[in-house]
Amino acid sequence: MVDRDESDVADTVAHWPFDEGTGSTAKEVVSGRRNAVEHAFDDARFQADSDPRWIDGVDGHALLFDGYSTGLTHEEQLFDGETAALSIEAWIAPRAFEGRASERLSAIVSNHAIDDDRGFEFGLDGHGRCSLQVGLGNSWESVRADDPLSRYDWSHVAAVFDGDDGVLALHVDGECVASQQIQAESAVVPADVPVLVGANNETESVGDAFELNRFAGAIDELRISDRALEDADIEARYESSAEEAQLEYETIALDPSRYSDDRHRPQYHPIPPGHWMNEPHAPMYHDGQYHLFYQHNPSGPYWGNIHWGHWVSDDLVHWRHLRPALAPEIDGLAPDGIWSGGSTHDADGEPVVLFTAGDMDRTPDQRVVTARPENPDDPQLASWRQADEAAIERPHSIGLRDNDFRDPYVWREDGTWYCLVGSGFDDGRGGAALIYESASLDEWEFRGCLHSADAEEYPELGHVWELPVLLPVGEDETGAQKHVLVISPIEGAAEVEVYYWLGEWDAAACRFDPDHEAPRLIDYGDFHFTGPHGMVDPETGRSLLFTIAQDGRRPQDHYDAGWAHNGGLPLHLFLRDDGRLGIEPIEELQTLRAERLAHVEDADLSSANDELAGVGSSTAEIRTTMASGGAQRYGLRVRAAPDGSEETFIYYDERTGRIVVHREHSTRNIETRTAVSERSSLVHRGDIALDGEDLDLHVYLDGSMLEVYVNGLKSVTTRLYPEDDRSVGIEAWADGDVTIEQLAVWKLDSAYE
Repeated sequence: MVDRDESDVADTVAHWPFDEGTGSTAKEVVSGRRNAVEHAFDDARFQADSDPRWIDGVDGHALLFDGYSTGLTHEEQLFDGETAALSIEAWIAPRAFEGRASERLSAIVSNHAIDDDRGFEFGLDGHGRCSLQVGLGNSWESVRADDPLSRYDWSHVAAVFDGDDGVLALHVDGECVASQQIQAESAVVPADVPVLVGANNETESVGDAFELNRFAGAIDELRISDRALEDADIEARYESSAEEAQLEYETIALDPSRYSDDRHRPQYHPIPPGHWMNEPHAPMYHDGQYHLFYQHNPSGPYWGNIHWGHWVSDDLVHWRHLRPALAPEIDGLAPDGIWSGGSTHDADGEPVVLFTAGDMDRTPDQRVVTARPENPDDPQLASWRQADEAAIERPHSIGLRDNDFRDPYVWREDGTWYCLVGSGFDDGRGGAALIYESASLDEWEFRGCLHSADAEEYPELGHVWELPVLLPVGEDETGAQKHVLVISPIEGAAEVEVYYWLGEWDAAACRFDPDHEAPRLIDYGDFHFTGPHGMVDPETGRSLLFTIAQDGRRPQDHYDAGWAHNGGLPLHLFLRDDGRLGIEPIEELQTLRAERLAHVEDADLSSANDELAGVGSSTAEIRTTMASGGAQRYGLRVRAAPDGSEETFIYYDERTGRIVVHREHSTRNIETRTAVSERSSLVHRGDIALDGEDLDLHVYLDGSMLEVYVNGLKSVTTRLYPEDDRSVGIEAWADGDVTIEQLAVWKLDSAYE
């Protein structure tokens, strides 16, 4: 580092070196004050309290801001009165840009009252472009760079206000990248508000928990002075530390170990390293590895600023976190979001993904765009390049809604590519799955509506269909190849479930003929099992389904936890011998079995529970087959507290022919129970025809996750939030005589290293 001369020190009005490297305070050296680092885990709800994250900086250490909760408040006034000169400089490494169109910045530092035209803010706009804004008492002036900064790299940024000459200027890595002429002989009028670092004095909000306009990434050596730095000074300061400005992505990436004490966070389900996820999608097998992408907000655990998160796996069970594959780009076709899509390979075997490009400044605001790997030889497929032109635009001839055209699902069959897109009709008659075909992936022909339904006759199918999926499931007894069409309806009377039809797919005619008119549910979990996507696994020929497991919590819970939602377990869909759709977790999940905790065969209820005494785990797999000997309700009691204050029942009710998951006592926390009941019933029920089969339950427990698979026919996905860490007990349960033909319990390992 170049030594600061005496005049430089004298001109400095605030300086945060961020060299602490540990703890929850950062010293501002001019005032000598220690500022508290505010962050979600300073007083944690779901785990032990912890410090904010510190990393190695350009000079010493740096503070890592999480993008939604981390910030400093400095109460000292920086200036005694109006100032004709102001310079701000820092080393910053952005991890994410906030992505929203807003006049307010994701602030590096903020000290303003914009309504009074007072103070200043310096930071990044929603697409990562540096900006300085100042209040002159009678006007608000600003300058903004044309190009975004690089994510995951250190950049030296400096902003200069020269009131005497009337100039605002921005510098990145020693070069002036933008300047703006303003009124000469002007001065910044101070604002009587605190100085905020990493946060903005005036913010937009999401829900009732999240304030936006925050910085996501690392900040080092933040300095504010009442002198207009010369270009040569700024260049010299950059060059003095440029060689030390090295950063690996893993250093700044979201760190899943931050949540290791959170008893509700799943350990073996697909889950992002932190923050928000929506549906997993675009599964792909390439070069010996499975890739699975997901809707992700790297700025915080709230919906918005959607990127494509990225996992990779050798076995569909053990996942590795990679950097986001796709992000909104200000100069691209998707400035407002990279929404769900699908994957395929081109004629040369190279990977291609199709995604929904969000652009709120146009109508329709959604279209389908392709992306290809920057380096197809990279086994991780870490970096992707978005196309400059749309692949598929919404058709205008059939009366579709303007802004509901999304979620391409693509596959190749006999040399032709087919693509489904979800949509809905403008007159309210219902949702639709549209079908396209292409001989090259470059030009697509609209072939019409693959399937639709009358929303008046089937109100549960809503007005728009999202995430349509078509998969082969096997031949029936006549040798006819059957397919399953899966959708996720929204709006109207839809309850955001996953529905399906079995039927026959005619590729030549681009037609799907359903075997039954009424839609059927896969899962009875009331909004916990949503967001379907699928693939035919080229290694095994199986049709696989991926979903999101909604957590049913409130925004404040997401804020306090630091993460929201996770994926469901990968499922195998197949046609059973009786012609019904079969659904089973993939067999590879058995590799997670770390220890068999119990094994019972041919036992009555009392004997079985003697064997299960003391057996319990929050990360477990249970397989059991039961036959009634007079009992009308029989199944399992799980996540049970020793005193019985918390418990969940899973049972088959012979009187009604229904599977039931009863979780009214799954938590003794009244606030939690109230919150989850606002979105989903506390008692899940669904019809299931066992047709003479004994009850076969396959159960997965994983933190807050509960997945129940019943005779390979239906599932119930839901959430449990016990308050007591001891609520892990597992028992057989019945209201009468029952034979436990077999019951096994395994403790499962984490799916992550």
